[in-house]
Amino acid sequence: MDSPIIVRGGPLEPTRRPGIRQRRLVGPDDSPHQNLVLVEADAGARVELHPVPNSESFFVLDGELVVFGDGYRERIGAGETCHFPPGHAHGVEVGEAGARFLVVFAPARG
Repeated sequence: MDSPIIVRGGPLEPTRRPGIRQRRLVGPDDSPHQNLVLVEADAGARVELHPVPNSESFFVLDGELVVFGDGYRERIGAGETCHFPPGHAHGVEVGEAGARFLVVFAPARG
């Protein structure tokens, strides 16, 4: 890479999950090392319990999330981070005010 990748503004796109929109800031075409995704979610939106083959981290910008899995259920709010190691099954519920958060997947996935 000869120069940095600059990502300018763009729209949030709907995902397959109701009430959740995303904008990929860094994708697999930009870097094989990580994806960076901005997520905006409505109050009550939910991501079902699922495993991912790579690591996944959330950084909450606004609002509150409940992250859950086998044997745990934790609230995280603005300024807080949650990390899931590769293969760790987890789900997410969005709090009453909705939420905006960043998600990092490493290595990148398509």
